[in-house]
Amino acid sequence: MELLKDPTTLFLFKLAITFGLMASGFFVNRALSWSLRKLHPYHPEKARSQLVFLKNLVRMAVFFLLISVWASQISGAFLSVVAIAGAMIITGKEVVLSLLGYVNISLAKPFRIGDYIEIGTQNGRVIDIDLLSTKLFEIGMSGKYTGRRLAVPNAMVLTQTIKHMSMLGKFSLYTIEIVLPFKADTVKAEEVALQVANAVSASWVDEADQYFDQIEVSEFVDLPGAKPEVFWQAYNELAHKMIVRLACPLEKRGDAEQAIYKGFWREFGPV
Repeated sequence: MELLKDPTTLFLFKLAITFGLMASGFFVNRALSWSLRKLHPYHPEKARSQLVFLKNLVRMAVFFLLISVWASQISGAFLSVVAIAGAMIITGKEVVLSLLGYVNISLAKPFRIGDYIEIGTQNGRVIDIDLLSTKLFEIGMSGKYTGRRLAVPNAMVLTQTIKHMSMLGKFSLYTIEIVLPFKADTVKAEEVALQVANAVSASWVDEADQYFDQIEVSEFVDLPGAKPEVFWQAYNELAHKMIVRLACPLEKRGDAEQAIYKGFWREFGPV
């Protein structure tokens, strides 16, 4: 212990502990990842959700341990820390907001791993949540995965509207918009749209109806039926918009949209 009285030796000792803690955190997270894959081989979303929580817990534990290791230096430099705090608040405002956003996600749980969300202009499925950002598999205009991964700052949770597209769970109400000129036969358009949508959703509509009934009882909400419906809305001075609403399994949204859109124009024909 006499050696640790030497400032240089003490500094190197603390540096070694720092690297050791960081390496331990890394290997613990790798071990957790391997263990959870073995524990939940058939439930990857559950494994990912638990992994994200435990990884962030390990990171926070390492962070606080590092603070305790360097406590004397931190306390000694307290005045300097206070002096640069203002600058950090200004220059690192996004970081601070992102950390606060993570706290909000952890406590309020506006979304979880596996949820489909739209936040700001970003749209996708949540695959990871860390201290500073939320990772999404991007979903494009066609309702299909684009193959890109988005990193959305957690600060956006505090400043942007979040659209939760999987709030109802297994099934979601989904709308498909088709723009038609005023001269189009709206009666025929509605008949064709309902015919195509009913055919596309026939394999799951009864199950979705029962599922929504259960949600109504458990959550005390009034939900529309799962069967396809058509609504009309003004688009501009030359056209109106036909909106087809139907219940759809979350993972089939893109396929359902493409099938309805193609089927409608194939049956309805040119305008």
